[in-house]
Amino acid sequence: MNVSIEILEFPLCVKNKILRIKDITKLNIEYIAGKNIIFNNSNLGLKEPHKIIISNGIDTLVLLCYDDDTNLYNEELSDVVTISELTNIVNGFLEKN
Repeated sequence: MNVSIEILEFPLCVKNKILRIKDITKLNIEYIAGKNIIFNNSNLGLKEPHKIIISNGIDTLVLLCYDDDTNLYNEELSDVVTISELTNIVNGFLEKN
């Protein structure tokens, strides 16, 4: 089975929201673009979400976001992470650093 992979562009609006958090640039932030995975000659496909990895060297937080959604989700997709919650998490990471 042939598979086509289309790498998506990371949403700039999400990146800008994150970079507005005070002192977040003191942490390691990695933005990984999502992918559309298409199984050729079928009607199946997958959308791999964009990933945001925030680390202070001790703790790591992985957030997920989709192209058509400006919300951030935890790694299990069970909870929406708001910018205010992310700000609290970042402050905790900075205290440990």
